[in-house]
Amino acid sequence: MRKSGMKVGIALCTALLFGQGLAMTGPSQEELNNADQATDSWLMYNKGYSGQRYSPLDQINTSNVSQMQRVCTFETGDDGGFQVTPQVYKGVMFFTQANRTFAVDARTCKALWVNKYMMDTSSVLTTNRGLAIADGVLYRGTPNAHVIAIDAGTGKQLWDTKVADSAVGYFLSSAPIYYNGKVFIGEAGADWGIKAHMYAFDAKTGKKAWTFDMIPTGTQTGADTWKRAESTVTGGGSMWTSYTLDTATGKLYISVGNPAPDFAAQYRPGDNLFTNTVTVLDAETGKYDHHYSQQPHDDKDYDTAAAPVLYDLDGQKRLAVATKAGWLFGYNEDDKSQVFKQAMIKTTNQEKPTTREGLPICPNYSAGSQWSGPSFDPQNKMLFVNSVDWCGVVKLGEVRLIKGQLFFGGSMQLDPANKAVGNTTAYDAATGKPMWKYELPGIRIVGGVTSTGGNLVLAGAMNGTFYALDSKSGKVLFKDNIDTAPIGGGVSTYEVAGKQYMAIAAGNTSKGTAGVKNVGSRIAIYSLK
Repeated sequence: MRKSGMKVGIALCTALLFGQGLAMTGPSQEELNNADQATDSWLMYNKGYSGQRYSPLDQINTSNVSQMQRVCTFETGDDGGFQVTPQVYKGVMFFTQANRTFAVDARTCKALWVNKYMMDTSSVLTTNRGLAIADGVLYRGTPNAHVIAIDAGTGKQLWDTKVADSAVGYFLSSAPIYYNGKVFIGEAGADWGIKAHMYAFDAKTGKKAWTFDMIPTGTQTGADTWKRAESTVTGGGSMWTSYTLDTATGKLYISVGNPAPDFAAQYRPGDNLFTNTVTVLDAETGKYDHHYSQQPHDDKDYDTAAAPVLYDLDGQKRLAVATKAGWLFGYNEDDKSQVFKQAMIKTTNQEKPTTREGLPICPNYSAGSQWSGPSFDPQNKMLFVNSVDWCGVVKLGEVRLIKGQLFFGGSMQLDPANKAVGNTTAYDAATGKPMWKYELPGIRIVGGVTSTGGNLVLAGAMNGTFYALDSKSGKVLFKDNIDTAPIGGGVSTYEVAGKQYMAIAAGNTSKGTAGVKNVGSRIAIYSLK
C-alpha cells in the first residue's frame, strides 16, 4: 500500500465486508464516561461527553511535531460536505458521509467495511457530521430524517426509525451521542421553515423515548416568547452538529440554531425561544432544566450551531459556546450567570434591524464559528476557537413558504471571498481574554480545533492546509497540505500499540465554501517518522 494517496474504489448498494468482519462489543458506558481522558480512542464527535476536544497524549509535542508525516490516505470517492471528526475505537476508525458509513484501520487506512443507506425519499441537505458508538453498535442520522443503527463489527444495518418528513425540509446532520441506553439527536432544517424537536431513542429498538419541542407552544416554557402564535408553525431551531452531557448530573446540553424565516424577524415578534440558545434538558426524561440565550429575536441567521464545552475551573463548573455571530460566551453553571462575552471577530450592526435597502453587517451568515466549537486545554486553562472574519449585506424580502425551498424572508450578499480571514484564537478560559491569534487572510478556517497534552493546537483550513500551533504562543510548528482538499472536518488523535496518530477529514466541498476546488473527500492519517 502506498504511504499516501491510496485510492479506494467503492461502489456499494448495501454493506460490503472486507475479510470476516470485526468482533466488537464496546465501548461500555464506563468507557464512554471516561472518553474525555482516554488516549486510545476518540469516541464522539467532540471526543467525550464534555465536548472539550482535548487529548492528554503527548508523544507528539512541540519538540517533534515538525517531524510528523502522512502515513496513509483513505479516499471515499465522494465530494460534497465532509465535516466529520474521525472517531476511533479499538484501532478502528469510523466516519460518515451523506448516506455511507465507513470503518477503516486507524493505522493503515485499510477499508474494513462500508454501509450504504438506501434513502426512500430525497433531502434538502446531505451533510452528516458523525455518529455515536456504544456496545458494538453505531448510531447515526440520515439526510432523509431517519435514525439508523449499524453493527460496528460488520456494517450490517440493525434498525431504521423515521423521525420526520424530509420532503418539507427536515434532515439529521448532527452526530448523536449515546448515554445509558438512549441515543440523542435533534432535527435540522430551520432554513427551510421546519419546527425542530430534540429526541431520545431507545438504543436497542429505535423507539422514541421522549421528545422536546424546541419551538414551544401553548403552556410550554418559552411559548410566550412567540408573540405571534402562527409563526411557531415554521419557527426553525436546528440542531446542527452534536451535543454535550454532564455525567455527574445527567444533564444534556443542546445548541439550537436560528429561527425562521431567517431575516424577516417582524414575522415572528418576541425572543423566539429556544432558538439561538444552549438549552439544557434532563437526559433521562427530556424535561426542561434551564437555558442560556445568545441571540434573541435573531434577524441575521446567527445560529448557536456548535456544541458547547463544559469544564471545571477553580472549583466552578463552566460552559463556553461560540456562535455564528462571532461571539464567545462563558457561563457559570453553578449560579447560571454569564461570565464573559468576547468578540472573536468584527461585529458590526448586529443590533440594527434588517431593511429592504440592505444593511451591511459583520459577520455574514457563513462566518463566525459555524459547526465547530471551542477546545479546552486543562493544562494551560485556555480555550481555542476557530472563526471566520467576513462581512456582508443582509436584505429583507418576501416571506413566502414553499415546501422544500429555503424560507429566508430575504437574502444575504457576501463580500468577496478573498476578504474573509480565518482565525485560530486562544482565550483565557476564566475571563475570555484573547491570548494569541493565528490568521490566514483570504482563507476560511471552519473545521474543528483540537488541543493536546503535547502543548499542540491542531486544525485545518479551506485551502487544504493541516497545521499544528504551539498552544502557549500560537507559533506555527507544522504545516502540510492535504492534496488541496478543503478542510471542513476536525482532527482526532489516538494511540494504537503505543504510537500516537492524528487523523483529519479533508475535501469539504459543500455549498457556501466560496469557490474552492472540487476535491474528493479523504481521511489523512499522520504520525512521527
